[in-house]
Amino acid sequence: MTNGDVIIYRYKSFKKEYIVTNNIIIKDTDWTNLEKSEKNKITLITCVENEPKYRRCVIGEEK
Repeated sequence: MTNGDVIIYRYKSFKKEYIVTNNIIIKDTDWTNLEKSEKNKITLITCVENEPKYRRCVIGEEK
């Protein structure tokens, strides 16, 4: 994912769209991207292949 890509979140008939604003690699202990925010955001965190101490963090803001 790159900045400007669209993330579509669906649950049953509920749907929201987000625009990717950040795609970064963080330490596995860095939770600052999950702190409270005034913006409507979605934050996706996943593993980085062969890098157990790091995570990929993708953040999108509501469209």
